[in-house]
Amino acid sequence: MPYTTRDSLSGVRAGIRHCLERAADVDRLAVSAPEVSAWSVQDHLEHLLFSDRNVLGWVLKTLARPNPETREQFPHEIGLALLARGEIPRGRGPAPDLTLPDGLASADVRAGFEALREMAAALRTQLAELDACRHTLLHHVLGHFTPAEWLRFLHLHHRHHEAIIRDIQAA
Repeated sequence: MPYTTRDSLSGVRAGIRHCLERAADVDRLAVSAPEVSAWSVQDHLEHLLFSDRNVLGWVLKTLARPNPETREQFPHEIGLALLARGEIPRGRGPAPDLTLPDGLASADVRAGFEALREMAAALRTQLAELDACRHTLLHHVLGHFTPAEWLRFLHLHHRHHEAIIRDIQAA
């Protein structure tokens, strides 16, 4: 059975729930393992928070705009391969500046993920619109993604960072 936008959105929502659970464990936020990652658990959570907020905010605004008849820009070959493969390899691409950890208070991290949970929930009734939307937003390495492609990426992005966090905590 093919992977759907519904699957992507469910994966993003599950990722946000996991982040909320991790953010609630304040004593473990500062845990780090330099042999695994230069970032602490909280740094990974902040990165996901900033990434999700930017993308989900764009998706919600974009769905309110008139949809073009044709798509003008596309993912790069590597972007298509990553979406098809369903996995983000470690240590391959730098995080854009606007997604770098910023030393937020733990309460702000939790509040941010609470807001993201609401943003993602608002998309549940817009699956057909997500699939039909041809607007794109540039990923700094992978090329231009539609809202549905961005949701797929965010789901993979959450799985990628969740695996790193598990490795940090196991080290």
